[in-house]
Amino acid sequence: MILQQIFKGESEIINSISEKYFSDFKEIVDTRLNIKGMRRFLFGTFLVTCFMVGIPLLNIANSEDWKTIGWSQISDFWKLFFCFELVLASFQILILLFCWKENNFNQKILSILIIIYGYKMSIDPYVFISYAAMDRGGFENIKIYLLFILLLGLLLHFIFLYSWISKLKKGGFSLNGNKDTKKASNSFKFLFPIIFVILTFSVLLIRRIPEFEIVILVIGSIIILIGMAYAVCEFIIAAFCIFRFPSFSVNPPQKKQAFINKKRKKSKR
Repeated sequence: MILQQIFKGESEIINSISEKYFSDFKEIVDTRLNIKGMRRFLFGTFLVTCFMVGIPLLNIANSEDWKTIGWSQISDFWKLFFCFELVLASFQILILLFCWKENNFNQKILSILIIIYGYKMSIDPYVFISYAAMDRGGFENIKIYLLFILLLGLLLHFIFLYSWISKLKKGGFSLNGNKDTKKASNSFKFLFPIIFVILTFSVLLIRRIPEFEIVILVIGSIIILIGMAYAVCEFIIAAFCIFRFPSFSVNPPQKKQAFINKKRKKSKR
C-alpha cells in the first residue's frame, strides 16, 4: 500500500511535468530504443528464453529417454507456468515477424513489449535453476532463496524507478539541467544493502546446488536481475514519452516537429 501511494503520487507529478523535462530521453528513443533497437532487445530476450525455458521443456518432453522428470511429475503451478511461457514466446515470434515497419503503431507496441519481456528476462534464468533443482530432487531446499532473490530484485527495481522519477522532478533529464540536478538521487544509498542481501541469498543458493554449471548460471542470473531492474526503468519512461508526447513518435506531426527543432537550436545558442 505504501509503495502504491508513493508511485501513484509520483505518476500524477509526471503527468503534470512538461516535455522539456524529458529532453534527454529524445536521444535515447531516437538511438538505442528506436524500433530497430527494441526489436534487437526482443530478439535477445527470445534467445534467453530458448535456452532458459526451452531446455527444461525439452527435457520434460524427452523425460523417458533422458531419465529426467516429466510432465506428470511437475506440479500444476509449473504446468501452467510453462504453458504461459510458451504463449509469450509464440507471441514474441509474431511481433518480431510483423512489427518491423517504421511507424507509430509499431513503436508503441514495441515500447510496451520491451517492458514486459524485460521483466520476463529477469525471471527466466531462475526457471532453469528451479528445474535443475527439481530434477535433482532439491527444489524444496532452494525455493525460499529463489523467492527472496526475486522479491529483493523487485524492491531494487522500485528504488531505481523512484530515483529516476525524483531526478525527473528536479530537471535531471531536461535540456538545461545543471550538474547538480543530473546527479543520482539519495535513494541510491539503499541499493548497496539490498544488493548485498541478494548476493548473500545467492551464495546460500549455490551452496545448496554446488554443481559448476549452476554456479555460473546463478552468477549470470544476478547480473541479469540487477541489470534489468535498472534498464526497465528507462524502458518505462521512454514508453511514457512515446505515448504522451507526439515529438517522440517515429513519424511526429510536421508542424510540431518543426517547432521543436527550432526551439532546440535556440537553446543550443
